[in-house]
Amino acid sequence: MSIERIHELDAGLVSYLFQAAGMEVGQANGRFFQAEDNILLVAKEDGEPAGFLYAYILEAPHALRPKMFLYSIDVFPKFQGRGVGAALIEELKRLAAHRNCSEIFVLTNENNPAANRLYQKTGGIRENPDDVMYVYPL
Repeated sequence: MSIERIHELDAGLVSYLFQAAGMEVGQANGRFFQAEDNILLVAKEDGEPAGFLYAYILEAPHALRPKMFLYSIDVFPKFQGRGVGAALIEELKRLAAHRNCSEIFVLTNENNPAANRLYQKTGGIRENPDDVMYVYPL
């Protein structure tokens, strides 16, 4: 398995990744992953995409070091149970440490046991059992 960070827009690849993960695909923002603080990692087995994640580096005026927000991770069904998700997270940890981030954080739900197992297996710590997320649709 190989993991590659994608900097340049490959519209076909990005569309494939997002569609395979069941996400809506609009017109891709060609500059988005060119920004150093926006990260797209793609795992491949024998040249075939097996999964991907994307994350953002977040700065704050009150923090000396940035944080990494793991926004989304998807492993395609054919490749699940092979360590693809763990490998993607390990590479993200390496990148976050290189960028001097204080931590990586990710949100999930109780009703997503696969995600919870992955995050626990890769060293994630659930800090608050009662966290709630609100969304403001615009």
